Amino acid sequence: MIYKLNITSPAVIKAAIELTGASLLPELQTLPGIKGVPGAYEMVVYAGQLAYAEAYKYVYYVSIAFGAVSIIAACFLGDINKYMDDHVAVVIH
Repeated sequence: MIYKLNITSPAVIKAAIELTGASLLPELQTLPGIKGVPGAYEMVVYAGQLAYAEAYKYVYYVSIAFGAVSIIAACFLGDINKYMDDHVAVVIH
């Protein structure tokens, strides 16, 4: 937004990020600097999609790490057969 559209207001940039993150894309067209500028809306939406896609891969990396740790921890789990019965801690009526 700063280099291509010459929008330097932190408030407008913050609003664009929040609207894109909340999937309120039609509201982007009301922001100053985007409203009335041909191609600006599409450029900001594409930048938001690209940022989301690039950031989301780290969520997968972290989930793989937690999954590996949980599998390793499960391998060292002791015998739990004594806990596998029909006992219920709290009866809800």
